[in-house]
Amino acid sequence: MLKQHRVFNLVLMLLIIFLFSAGGLTPAWAHAGRDRVRQPLNNAADYLLNKEKAAGILSPWSYIALAVAGRDLKGTRANEACAKMLAAADQSGEMNDYATLILAVLAAGGNPYDFQGRNLVKKIQEAQLASGKFADNILQGGEDLLNAHIWAILALYAAGADIPDKSRALNWLIARQHADGSFYWDATNKDTPDVDSTGMALMALGALGEPNDSPVVQKAVAYLAKVQKENGSFASWGAENPESCHMVIEGLTAVGLDPLQESFNKARGDILTALLRFQLPDGSFAHIAGTGSNEMATYQSLMALTTVFYNQTFFERLKEKSKPFLTSPEPMAAKREACFIVGDRSYTVVSSGKQQVKEMDAAPFIENDRTYVPVRYLAYALGMTDNGISWDEKTATVKLTMGGVTVTLIIGDTNGYINGRARSIGVAPLLRNGRTYLPARFVAEAFGFQVNWEATSQTVNVIN
Repeated sequence: MLKQHRVFNLVLMLLIIFLFSAGGLTPAWAHAGRDRVRQPLNNAADYLLNKEKAAGILSPWSYIALAVAGRDLKGTRANEACAKMLAAADQSGEMNDYATLILAVLAAGGNPYDFQGRNLVKKIQEAQLASGKFADNILQGGEDLLNAHIWAILALYAAGADIPDKSRALNWLIARQHADGSFYWDATNKDTPDVDSTGMALMALGALGEPNDSPVVQKAVAYLAKVQKENGSFASWGAENPESCHMVIEGLTAVGLDPLQESFNKARGDILTALLRFQLPDGSFAHIAGTGSNEMATYQSLMALTTVFYNQTFFERLKEKSKPFLTSPEPMAAKREACFIVGDRSYTVVSSGKQQVKEMDAAPFIENDRTYVPVRYLAYALGMTDNGISWDEKTATVKLTMGGVTVTLIIGDTNGYINGRARSIGVAPLLRNGRTYLPARFVAEAFGFQVNWEATSQTVNVIN
């Protein structure tokens, strides 16, 4: 009996030692990884901060890497990088730009639900297509880019936001897996394998809650284990590089797997061994061995080192920064709705729960299967002020500006211009009885509104 009591006490003592030494939940292997990355991590972070002082503003991703590594971004130019990124996103409309912006805003301590008056989260949420895919371009749609879908998912996860149709988002991603378990950035390519894309796909699968024993995860992990080099490294585009190591480390961690153990611990080293071979004496990383410092290689390597150190992906760490902004499960701006009826000189606006009926001096009409609405009243219905509406009589050009988006239309021109980029409308704005009429759907959707057409009542409903 005494012997059993002693055994019980020994087991209890060992358990207590384990819990205190491991922080209660951290697995023992994580501490070994921490010891190996602590100094390289600090050196890489110091390099990026020194680079900013010497050369100026960094990539938004460098500030993301510094933030998740635990560095204070006060006094840096992180906010300036976010402002530049917003301008670039509004110009391009690219999903990848908006997703990066959300991550960078969180890194800088900003609110992605209200950044310079913009709800960036809502912008991405509303870009999910019927297929479940997040559009390649918020302004122009598209379903070709796997990475656009992945980064949208990760940005929403980091912001603590819901995915409107999570099931379809997951199914769309799973359907793009190749027979060998790999993924490729071009979703239309069904054969070419890519390490980086596969690591990113695992990140998204983890963010979507896919367990590590699911077939899609197991196939992707098996592919990565098969293509890993005997020295522990990974190659993409024909060369071993630290960025590919980073993607694999993030992907495996996202689905709850140890990137330094078992099948990923090769005879001549593991992924971390391979990654650290690219670090230079000044703390930076080279993209290809022998080519010198590279900012992208450095910030991605810093993110990988941080993931190993904390046993937590970069997007999980950024999610902690979103908590102050989550006053409700899905913070969204108040809805705005407007209703126009063909032939009716009044329209209805519902904003913040209040309904108003307003008068127009001209009525909407249908021509060439498009509904046209008087420009000024359409702009008012979207929440625009007179300052955002301009008309150049010499060039017959209408310009509407709101929330960082500028829509330019020219009478007789079947192209519309969103932040300077041409997009076919199919029909042209019209000048009739001294009034300018615009195609309602194109204008409303350019500003992030959803447009519904009720044929029976000939009603256009515009919903934000």
